[in-house]
Amino acid sequence: MAAATAPSDFPALDVNGEIVPLAEALRFASFHGHLHFIDALADAVLVRQAARSRGITVSDDELQQAADTFRRAHDLEREQDTLDWLAARHLRVEAWETLLEHEVCTRKLREAITNDGSVEQHFAQNRLSLDGVVLSHLLVANEDLARELRAQIVDDGADFHALARHHSSDETSRPVGGYLGLVRRAELEATVEPAVFAAESAETVGPFATDDGWRLIYVEAVRRAVLDAATREEIRSLLWSEWLGQERRRARIQVTMFEHP
Repeated sequence: MAAATAPSDFPALDVNGEIVPLAEALRFASFHGHLHFIDALADAVLVRQAARSRGITVSDDELQQAADTFRRAHDLEREQDTLDWLAARHLRVEAWETLLEHEVCTRKLREAITNDGSVEQHFAQNRLSLDGVVLSHLLVANEDLARELRAQIVDDGADFHALARHHSSDETSRPVGGYLGLVRRAELEATVEPAVFAAESAETVGPFATDDGWRLIYVEAVRRAVLDAATREEIRSLLWSEWLGQERRRARIQVTMFEHP
């Protein structure tokens, strides 16, 4: 009787007749830092275990609805389109259905963990930190230039965004006049937050010393936190991430695929 093939010897690729075993493929992926799927897979198992412990299941109707939604999202109008899409990703129909079932399970578990009661409790306890402000900023190398630009804005009525496009060293925001969009109170540095939230709309504050230079901030508008649909979803995402992080820390996860030569 022939000896069983070790999992590490399973063929991963055939390149011009040369067989690349799975172990070599994994070593290559590890060397080039392409192993992010391991974390995602571990998370999937943790979700599956939690769903099982809570008695969360997926009905045939829910699975069919998920499949229909998937096809529409990927413009797979015909059955053959779906089969071609799966073939291009080396997936069988059964494997695809299993993955869809996992997505439905994940959604139902997320809804159970981030229910309205937990969202409202988090909002009540963290309302102040959820206040936001719409900001633009301008970053320059030295304090003298920052103060000179502030004087041009405050005393001479110069346009903040035009100065940001001309002077700011922040390559990301400079093309859009320093615009950063909505920033939560909790995301602001302690030296910046009081001045920003004490400012009126269309007011420039600063300069503030940073590791990268001196920063002027233009307060476009202050947004006090309200529990609307967008804030609910933001809190749900945060609660879900916190739950998943807690499960990771509790779990005993061993990567065993590299234990065989």
